[in-house]
Amino acid sequence: MNEVLISSPIFVEKVWGDKKLNELFKKNGMDKIGEVWLFSGVEKYETELIGLKSGKSYGRPSKMIKELLGKDFPRIPLLLKLISTTQWLSIQVHPDDKFANEIENEPWGKTEAWYFLNEKNEIFISNDIKKNIKAIEEQKWEEIFKPTILNKNDLLFIPAGVVHTLGPNSMLLEIQQTSDLTYRLYDWGRPREVHIEKGKKFLKDSPFVIANSPEEFKTQYFNIKKVKNEIIKGFGIFVSFKDFKTIVIPKGLDYKVEEFGLLFFL
Repeated sequence: MNEVLISSPIFVEKVWGDKKLNELFKKNGMDKIGEVWLFSGVEKYETELIGLKSGKSYGRPSKMIKELLGKDFPRIPLLLKLISTTQWLSIQVHPDDKFANEIENEPWGKTEAWYFLNEKNEIFISNDIKKNIKAIEEQKWEEIFKPTILNKNDLLFIPAGVVHTLGPNSMLLEIQQTSDLTYRLYDWGRPREVHIEKGKKFLKDSPFVIANSPEEFKTQYFNIKKVKNEIIKGFGIFVSFKDFKTIVIPKGLDYKVEEFGLLFFL
């Protein structure tokens, strides 16, 4: 690999999606887009990598894991999304690595973080297992459903096993382990499957984190850093706040960032 790459996004319609994303990416022929997969190695949802200077198609990230990251992984370990909402998402939970491997035959579970891009984003999060199980079994969340407001540049770290959801009029960048395992616990009366029994198995009391406008945030799964006018040494993925252009810097290469944005790396 001898050049920096651009990741070509994939657009996913959602019942809670937001036409603002359709307008932003000029996708007016689609229903409401809820998620823009900026960088993905998930099967059937893989983003295409294109040479920044050459315009050459390098294909899917899963076919060049060692070239990009400098070592082998079972799959591309990071998944990046841009999310915008007009309704509450389902109240949900994700399994950890152990359960994902044992129950779903997947290499990883799903720990994630949300970096908010606008003001007054409503979130709900709970790691109280006893209260969560009661709400799941009775399908009544009034006792514990107490939303919190997070503002622009705030970050929410959501470990696997922690119950959470996102409210309307929210916009964020999501970084997560590469897993598409989501168990809906409650879906506001929408006619979608909920996963009561599976969901209860995966609950954990892991500590979540709310960080107000952090410059950098590090975890065992991924790292996040604000950057501008800086030389990035790969491997890293840079997402511009201006237009959400997603630049992939392979291991061993450098890239000069002039715009303001977020860098995601291992």
